[in-house]
Amino acid sequence: MELLLTLLVCLAVGSLILAIGAQVNREEQVQERLSSYIENHIQGEDEKEKTRINLRQILEKISRVFASRSYTQKVQYDLLQAGIPLKGEEYLTIWGGLALVVPPLCWVLTFNLPLAVLMLILGAVVPKLYLQSRIDSRRHRLNQQLGDALTVMANALRAGFSFQQAMDTVCRELPAPISTEFGLALREINLGANTEEALLNMGERVGSDDLDMVISAVLIQRQAGGNLAQILDNIAGTIRERARIKGQIKTLTAQGRTSGLVIGCMPAGLLFLLLIINPHYMSAMLDSSLGYILLGAAFGSELIGAFIISKMVKIDF
Repeated sequence: MELLLTLLVCLAVGSLILAIGAQVNREEQVQERLSSYIENHIQGEDEKEKTRINLRQILEKISRVFASRSYTQKVQYDLLQAGIPLKGEEYLTIWGGLALVVPPLCWVLTFNLPLAVLMLILGAVVPKLYLQSRIDSRRHRLNQQLGDALTVMANALRAGFSFQQAMDTVCRELPAPISTEFGLALREINLGANTEEALLNMGERVGSDDLDMVISAVLIQRQAGGNLAQILDNIAGTIRERARIKGQIKTLTAQGRTSGLVIGCMPAGLLFLLLIINPHYMSAMLDSSLGYILLGAAFGSELIGAFIISKMVKIDF
């Protein structure tokens, strides 16, 4: 009986030891698998980071060609207004690559001349249109936020805050892009620039008439005195009223703008579509001098019509 109990105890102890060993081995295997996964993940991230660094270095080397050009500064100014984190020479390099590299590559791969010409036009036009669209969109969003920013600043001034503290309140409580611009102005002030210079630089970066009005009022108040909180409240009401009128005008002119866009783009788009799908269909137009004359007249009429429509729907106030 005692021998049986001894054997049972030994068996139980051995089973426990084996179970503990198996669990330890399992944990070691899990740790090894996790370690290998982490190492592979880190190596993959390192390889991706090296690829990004290599692409960045290539872009920087190519963009040095444009670094000393005068128009690069103008492009850099537009990029600041658009909120695009690129240097002027980098943007010009990307633009040149789309306009000069993609069309020949398309021609080599497809031997379709109309498609290559279309890619050339898109590569030359789309980056500029995208940049201008980003500038207009960012400026519109900032103008929409400006009334709220002035209200926040006026309330902060009434609470006893200084003008810089009121600007910091805007940075903390409002979203981008207005918080970004006020943050840059505050950073300039903290680095030694006076408030007038920082505000004027912010006005140049944004290019907004509403913000220029605010900056002019603040500069005049700092020289002549007055209740700045009340001034900011009055300007905020004016800006909100102007935004309401702009929205009404945009709604009333939406049909004309859409019609001009469709009428202007449809003939050119249809021409390139036919040239790509069935070039022989347009051969009668492209193989005769009369066809080129008609195409030139149509293109000139398109430009004149687009100019007239833009003048009709664009209202300055």
